[in-house]
Amino acid sequence: MAILVAAILIPAILYPKKWQKVMKKALKEESLVRLSAFVTFIISFLFLSVHWKFNGGWFMIIPIIGWLTLLKGFMLLWFPGSIYKMAKKVYLKSETATTLMAFIGLIVFSIGLPYVALYIY
Repeated sequence: MAILVAAILIPAILYPKKWQKVMKKALKEESLVRLSAFVTFIISFLFLSVHWKFNGGWFMIIPIIGWLTLLKGFMLLWFPGSIYKMAKKVYLKSETATTLMAFIGLIVFSIGLPYVALYIY
């Protein structure tokens, strides 16, 4: 998953204007948004199949990400139009916001999650 996230977010850091243009087109298409909901469901079920209870400590990271991803999947499936509006307000607002959000996501998901999976979990 870390490699997949890096493959998506590195172009957002290097070419934020082009990445914004592609994301705007993709998020306007309801069918693409609903299709991405199923990919999100698969990712959430992978997280929740490993650990689904909140036991405390560092182990809480895995179920929190899993349940939030499941919630995101339902939002993508049921409210595809509102996803574009939220993205427009958050990371499609400016090139700086796009680069910053991509950098934070790259650090958290491409470095943080493998660290948790390999050394803590």
